[in-house]
Amino acid sequence: MSQFRKSPLARAVSAALTGSVIATAIAVPAYADPVLEEIVVTAQKRQENLQDVPVSVQVLGNQQLQELNLKSFEDYIQFLPTISSTYSGPGFGEVYMRGIVSGGSVHSGSMPSVGVYLDEQPVTTISQILDIHVYDIARIETLGGPQGTLFGQGSQAGTLRIITNKPDPKGFEAGYDVNLNTIDGGDTGYGIEGFVNLPLSETMALRLVGWSQHDGGYIDSVPGCVTFAASGIERCNTDVHPGQPDAKVEDNFNDATSTGGRALLKVDLNDNWTITPGIMAQTTETNGNWSYMPAEGDLKIVRFFEDSTDEDWYQASLTVEGHIGDMDLVYAGAYLDRNLDSLYDYTGYSEYLEVLYAGYDYACYVYDAAGGCLDPSQYVSGVENFTRASNEIRLSSSQDQRFRWLVGFFTQQQKHDFDLQWRIPSMDPANSVIPDGTTTWQTYQIRKDRDNALFGEITYDFTDKLSATYGLRYFEYENSLYGFNGFLSHCTGFYDANGDFVQDGAGVPQYPCFDTRILDDVADGDDVAHKVNVTYTVNDDVMVYATYSQGFRAGGVNRARVPGVPKYEPDWVYNYEAGWKTTWMDGRLRFNGAVYLEDWDNVQLSFLDFTVSNLTIIRNVGKAQTIGTEFDLTFAATDDLTLSFAGSYNNAELSEPFYRDSDDQAAGLDPRAEAGTPMPWVPKFQYTAIGRYQFDVASMPSYAQLALAYTGSRWNDLDTTNPRRAEMDAYTIVNGAIGIDKETWTLELFGSNLTDERAQNQIVDAGYPDSTLDTRTYTNRPRTFGIRFSQRF
Repeated sequence: MSQFRKSPLARAVSAALTGSVIATAIAVPAYADPVLEEIVVTAQKRQENLQDVPVSVQVLGNQQLQELNLKSFEDYIQFLPTISSTYSGPGFGEVYMRGIVSGGSVHSGSMPSVGVYLDEQPVTTISQILDIHVYDIARIETLGGPQGTLFGQGSQAGTLRIITNKPDPKGFEAGYDVNLNTIDGGDTGYGIEGFVNLPLSETMALRLVGWSQHDGGYIDSVPGCVTFAASGIERCNTDVHPGQPDAKVEDNFNDATSTGGRALLKVDLNDNWTITPGIMAQTTETNGNWSYMPAEGDLKIVRFFEDSTDEDWYQASLTVEGHIGDMDLVYAGAYLDRNLDSLYDYTGYSEYLEVLYAGYDYACYVYDAAGGCLDPSQYVSGVENFTRASNEIRLSSSQDQRFRWLVGFFTQQQKHDFDLQWRIPSMDPANSVIPDGTTTWQTYQIRKDRDNALFGEITYDFTDKLSATYGLRYFEYENSLYGFNGFLSHCTGFYDANGDFVQDGAGVPQYPCFDTRILDDVADGDDVAHKVNVTYTVNDDVMVYATYSQGFRAGGVNRARVPGVPKYEPDWVYNYEAGWKTTWMDGRLRFNGAVYLEDWDNVQLSFLDFTVSNLTIIRNVGKAQTIGTEFDLTFAATDDLTLSFAGSYNNAELSEPFYRDSDDQAAGLDPRAEAGTPMPWVPKFQYTAIGRYQFDVASMPSYAQLALAYTGSRWNDLDTTNPRRAEMDAYTIVNGAIGIDKETWTLELFGSNLTDERAQNQIVDAGYPDSTLDTRTYTNRPRTFGIRFSQRF
């Protein structure tokens, strides 16, 4: 591969971020044109030059994360054009790659199709992405396509990795950043961040990082009333309801505050062995809701109960790296503990039920003990705990050998303990699932997912130019779900002689309802995933490759307690890919990309069908296919101007008609979607374009930057018979910045969403009709201007 020349000068022109690769710095030698610096990635679980890696990899480096002012999932996901996503507030998001949309966003739904890693440790969660604050991060890597052999379960369509900066005993380093911003028509945000790298000896160093960031709100909670169709009862959010968590009627009510820290200790035990223990912790508190009701006006919403979250998590980790002869050994272990308490308004569901009951001539939905009507307004309270323990050990040969190999063992156990209670404050306590409470419905379940895997890869260089790789992963999974969901009637009955609960309306409530374990089931299995790759190096600047790989996702248990609703089976993705890594113009231009075909078999899909159950159901519904391409281009146009452009195209469609179950098909009913229907949440086109220009102002090195991110239109559901299926509009976000960049400090003025675009991140499909309150759209932050100052020591 090409040799990237290092600059003998102190000054460097930063390369701009771009889709599949976002270049680091551009060196500016006095004797030559600028060239792009080497980018080091760990996509194959070892450090390599990006241009040598036969995988479609996207990289946001440390410098680019700072230059683009990216601090959270909502920020950085815009500049990864090979990833599509949903976002409904801090800590609530999902990511998809190459048109493979995960099977559900409920607590007991399918595992995501994209694996998320913090350093070496998986932190993948269902619908509630770990929203790690981005500061002192070495890089964010995305690996396109199935990564089934090296990363396994959860990396069915790709992998997202957040890599932190590590301690360095070679020297002291420290810095801090402060920022202040204001949202057009919204509130003020501010934050402070800092880090220090402390050499403790020639073989030991400690790196400490801390941050606190407050994001101002921009959604207005406005006055409003709802009149329930059956009972005629009216509730207004301007009234006071003693003892109830009433919503606040105020402007800019959706704010968030995140505070956290990270500590890593690196110890070189000797020339061959290094250990790096670490811990990271973060708390995030939010108020309000990140959606608005178009019928109420721009960025306005009517809520009747409080919306809030209180999240805290920590991850403890240990990495051991060593050499045994000419072999390398790596152990990576971690324990993640995440707690989330939440409240959110659910009155829209009561609105729907009152319309439904009125159609059957009922007087109301909620009755008091005397048969009178009560206010049916409700909210949901949640108490959740998520834990994950993972361990991986890998042994690999020296990379300078013609025949190279890697073998490893991986094991993890994750547990999600969640107690969600649907509460109607006015209800008769005698009907509560919780004794003397106001809980009309409870979902209190414990989900456990266990995975074990043996994996390996071998690579052989047939010539100096041609090499081939074969990878294999044998995996076992066991996923269990047990607990309770239902009304009080579902835990009314008795225990038989064997100690098993028997539901019987003539019986008595068996508190606590969780102990009845009316849901208790396990899904398990094992299989093998394969990968084959052929790589050909044309010359020092051009490499091409072809890959066949498989991605898998475990099956699981449906929480619906309805006869005839089975467990869902594993689904598979088969990837056929050809790619290229190229450098041109003596290192001034980098152009990488891939074309691919993804066959998705036995698709796991979630849906809500009240004719079957009032709980989300997951089924295997057939086949889908994606034909696509992804690319990135970075160009050092001059010593002072860097341009970059990256994007993806994904034509993701059903390969065969979609039926919710085989009975519909056997009965000759029309399918819910015909072959050729676009897969939901997948834009055909996404791209980013960035330009950065450096110049001097009064002998001070300065810069100007413009960054654009485009996302095409996409659908919010696959079911074409769903009247709430909607196409979300395409949108373009434009950010800009100007600043002074001295050797030890930077002062910047920035603006994000300069055109004040209203992105439709998610048009809500609540799963039921006749609710004006749940006709909502999640959107992005409006136009924001700010100032940022940073200093390095």
